[in-house]
Amino acid sequence: MKDDVTLARWLNNEMSDAEMKEFMLLPEYSTYSKIKEFSAQLTVPQADMDSLYQKIEQRKYSNTTKVRKLNPWLPRIAAMLVMALGVTYFFYTTHTTTQLAANGQRATFSLPDNSEVVLNSGSEAEFREWNWAGNRKVELNGEAYFKVAKGEKFDVVTPGGTVTVVGTQFNVKARDGRLDVTCFEGKVKVTSNNNTVLLTPGQSVAYQNGTNLDVPNEEGDAPGWLTYEASFSKESLPHVIKEIERQYNTTIVLKSTASDSPYSGTLPMNNLDQALDLIQTSYHLKASKDGKKIILTAE
Repeated sequence: MKDDVTLARWLNNEMSDAEMKEFMLLPEYSTYSKIKEFSAQLTVPQADMDSLYQKIEQRKYSNTTKVRKLNPWLPRIAAMLVMALGVTYFFYTTHTTTQLAANGQRATFSLPDNSEVVLNSGSEAEFREWNWAGNRKVELNGEAYFKVAKGEKFDVVTPGGTVTVVGTQFNVKARDGRLDVTCFEGKVKVTSNNNTVLLTPGQSVAYQNGTNLDVPNEEGDAPGWLTYEASFSKESLPHVIKEIERQYNTTIVLKSTASDSPYSGTLPMNNLDQALDLIQTSYHLKASKDGKKIILTAE
């Protein structure tokens, strides 16, 4: 069977099992497969195939001088290859990598520069692996702890502001219009609503919808949530309850005006009963279960 017919029959899925096995042994098979893979959505008109095949069959019985013509499939293959390269280039230049940590879970991953990231429950991070050197940016919704590789630099972009780092360790929390950043090693630059502050180890900064909040500095060499302890400073009770819901992947309904008082303190994130007990004691609430929901009401 001639090469052009063989390629045509393969592209149109007309080969028998025996022909396919023979075709797969050809040294060009790997190249053909790559072209076909990237052009999977292209189809070859059946009418053209039948016409081409009939003309080739007729030539077998013709006594006229045979003139070898250029393979009619070569332009198509070239076009397919160009298209495949274009699709591949577009994919790599626009494709983003998304890391998710669902409620009740955590996720740990590395950036292209080997910086380590730990996502807290109910968080999402997105970045581009292709051309990381020219696009050092991580978009974050939620909370994450970053351990930046020595000498590496990138930005963490959140709805509440941008955090710029160089070879440092820090924590970023961006939820419900609030941005909290704590530096644990090195230096961290935080920009929010045209305000910029430089943090050193132990220092924290917080913004609510662009307005600076008074928060205490952090003690320790890592955020408490890494060891299943969540710390809050003058946060509304509904926000605290949302964090409990994320950590334990549960639903809590608050039926009390106690939510008007802010909460400051630490809650365990590996023992739901203890966390609820602390909330009940602080706000004089009573917890009850309604199916899979937890209802908090005044005592």
